Amino acid sequence: MEFQVEQAKNGEYTLQINNIYLYSKYNPKKSAQNLIQKEYSGNSKGVILVGLGLGYHLEAMLELAQKKEIIVLYLFKEELNLFMNYGNKQITEKSNVKIASIEEFVNYDINDYQIIIPNPWLKAIETKHPLFEYLEDIKIRQITFNSNQHLMYENFVHNIMNYNSTIANYKDKYSGKISCLVSAGPSLDDNIDILKRIHENCYILCVGSALKVFLEEGIVPNAVIVTDPHINVVEQFKNINYHNDLFFLCTCNKETIDMYKGKKIIIFQEGYSLAEDYAKKNHIDLLETGGSVATTAISLLEFMGFSKIILFGQDLGFEGSNTHAKSSTSNIKVVHSINYFRKVISNSNKLINTTSNLDTYARWIERKAMSSKKIRMYNTALNGRKLQGIPYIDNEQLLELIYSEER
Repeated sequence: MEFQVEQAKNGEYTLQINNIYLYSKYNPKKSAQNLIQKEYSGNSKGVILVGLGLGYHLEAMLELAQKKEIIVLYLFKEELNLFMNYGNKQITEKSNVKIASIEEFVNYDINDYQIIIPNPWLKAIETKHPLFEYLEDIKIRQITFNSNQHLMYENFVHNIMNYNSTIANYKDKYSGKISCLVSAGPSLDDNIDILKRIHENCYILCVGSALKVFLEEGIVPNAVIVTDPHINVVEQFKNINYHNDLFFLCTCNKETIDMYKGKKIIIFQEGYSLAEDYAKKNHIDLLETGGSVATTAISLLEFMGFSKIILFGQDLGFEGSNTHAKSSTSNIKVVHSINYFRKVISNSNKLINTTSNLDTYARWIERKAMSSKKIRMYNTALNGRKLQGIPYIDNEQLLELIYSEER
């Protein structure tokens, strides 16, 4: 790690870590104030502030948070020395301020705290840092929620008046059975033929973006799941003849739910206050979503009682530039840039491209695979990402798995 303290244009000290400025090189304290004013909600018991640095974010937080508890997580031991030499030591002596190391932080109950992670800190710390993945997962969820919260609210208010059933009617309905979760990753093109052979022998849950691929091949899934709040989801259901179960997140795009003519089963998610309040009032189960349609689907299949989940098109990475199956409504070509330079190992032991979002979803799925006592997952994406705790199976192994269950 390289730390460099220098004078900003206005004469204040500013700080670089690994050549990334944590504050402005022109007006560092003002830039810290602007960030805190933008991020701080004031709705929580207290605040966890990631990064001590020179103390500028903490200083700004003290002006807003008043007497609320503020836990400052420092990420490197060198920070303490830098702060003692260049920061305002009096702010850490406030009765509502706690300075915590990584070792101390893991023992805190953070459920009622707002976590503020300044973007420069994530850019500056290396991916090998013990908290990098944890902090990146949180930051991505925060960015997604903040950019979509207005849409989510509008969809929620509309959708709670527009469903046929909740997931309560599906709890453990398929106990011990096999399900196939079909996503729209590039490997779906490779596996569509085997899906034609087995689709009548197991329960097929298909994400919305893969539905047209299925229907074009003459396969009708048992159910489809959608979660996206944006209007583009409508394209997944235009000009199709499909009327089986539709599972949808309560914050999913309302126009899509309006146009669907089959049975509509609503899902209320953990972590969204309106959903939690509505579910509690009406005695409805909540699901953990994990941030994507596929992770939500895994939670749903576990809730429905399936003991085995076979993943199709769940590549969580890609070779070349195609991010999805060719006929998928989500298929795009990406231009190689620094955002796509993150590399992971595939099931064929090749290096493939991935993104920070896909990284987050992969980690969630791996945690689910290792923590769940109810489900066993298998992956069919040979050129997709190798997932810890989820073995790759080829067509022969897949057929043996399915037909051995029937005997």
